[in-house]
Amino acid sequence: MKVLITLGPTQEPIDSVRYITNASSGKMGVALAEEAIRRGYEVTLISGPVNIKLPKNSKIFRVRTAKDMISTTLNELQNNYDLLISTAAIADYTPVKIKDKKIKSGKEILGIELVPTKKLTKEVRKNFPYLFIVAFKAEYDLTEKELIERARSKLREEHLNLVVANDLKKNGFGSDTT
Repeated sequence: MKVLITLGPTQEPIDSVRYITNASSGKMGVALAEEAIRRGYEVTLISGPVNIKLPKNSKIFRVRTAKDMISTTLNELQNNYDLLISTAAIADYTPVKIKDKKIKSGKEILGIELVPTKKLTKEVRKNFPYLFIVAFKAEYDLTEKELIERARSKLREEHLNLVVANDLKKNGFGSDTT
């Protein structure tokens, strides 16, 4: 079986030194990759910036932005994968403009205009209609019923095969219980 796993956060640049990101550790993706390797699967990882050791017995692509994560995933999936496990916490928004240089400090108010990023699993489904896709849905402070409904909604809207939902208030990014 040939498995592609996305993991970690993305970083959306604001200027030459700053970016918007989240606290995703990549641990879930690494744990799934290690298990897939243990089972004898051929594993490819597409990793955002993480501070965790990635399994040696896997093909690894390192990316930074949501755009990079999506394009690298779409390109690599052309190599006939059986399964995509999308654990990456891809930024939902990216700045409209990226400043070429560092924004000077000392401003009382700094506005940053953001636009939505594309959704990886939607893009994959458009291009690979028969691929088995497992996605993760991170939410914050929902009832169990609300969490399940949001996962079901993602499953339907994005035509996925399986969605794993996590409430980050209970077990945040990087915890070993999520």
